[in-house]
Amino acid sequence: MTLPDSIKWPFGKVGIVAVVGRPNVGKSTFINCVLGCHLHAVSSVPQTTRRNCLGIYSDETLQIIFLDTPGVHLGNTKLSANMSKSVQRSLVDPDLVLCLCDPTRKNGEEDRLVIDYVTNSGKYTIFALNKSDKSTPRQREKAIGYYNGVVAGPSQIFNISALTGENVDKLLSAITESLPAGPFLYPKDQLSEAVERDIAADLIRESVNKHLFDEIPHAVVIEILSWKDHGKKIKISANLHVEKASQKLIVIGKNGSKLNQIKRDAISVLREFFDQYISLTIFVRVSPDWFNKAGFLRDLGLG
Repeated sequence: MTLPDSIKWPFGKVGIVAVVGRPNVGKSTFINCVLGCHLHAVSSVPQTTRRNCLGIYSDETLQIIFLDTPGVHLGNTKLSANMSKSVQRSLVDPDLVLCLCDPTRKNGEEDRLVIDYVTNSGKYTIFALNKSDKSTPRQREKAIGYYNGVVAGPSQIFNISALTGENVDKLLSAITESLPAGPFLYPKDQLSEAVERDIAADLIRESVNKHLFDEIPHAVVIEILSWKDHGKKIKISANLHVEKASQKLIVIGKNGSKLNQIKRDAISVLREFFDQYISLTIFVRVSPDWFNKAGFLRDLGLG
């Protein structure tokens, strides 16, 4: 049976691209840049991305499913181990790997670990030196030399800025050329496969990181307790978990000032993304050693 033209699934260049790199190289910023919206949480704090997230870019003849992965890092907690496994799983089935690198930072063990993951995957990999708006020509030259020296097999290296969009179009063209042809995997207007609660939790934690960068960069996790969509208004209730009672005091601040700042910023970002009025209630809970509790992490989708 032939489907009517009006309901035929679009066909074109289609593929899954795993975006990998050490923490803070700009993976989420890059995907937000490509999609043209604030879909993924972004922060200067390492480990802002803790789970694999899909960002779906589509036009009339192209659909790229970007898989945003946690930053590859060395850690000894259950959460770190789960994040590492998540990255490795993301490299099993993609059509292509995009490895983002930061030439402004000295190469180290985390970079070597990224290369090991990419090499072991056997996937064709494109390298992008991000932050061209901040790096110097000498830094970029050293980074290219480093990756040319440790990467086996053919690859391409681009200089881009996910923040300004510099050369992102050229990188997308190179990715497109390497993808197979086939039917679209998602509707053209869909931007992500993540559920609304997960997106909200990540964006709330982004607001926490913005205000508590120096004090508790890794100690916070957000749990969405309730979600009520009333059409023009979304009413959200969330737990903000920390490790220690002293951290709870930091999050709340004097007379609740810090928590109120976090709420205002979170509401602003959530309202922009969901295009609805947001009512947000946050409870601060002390959950000792939460990042080593397998059941807790599993319940939050971090297992």
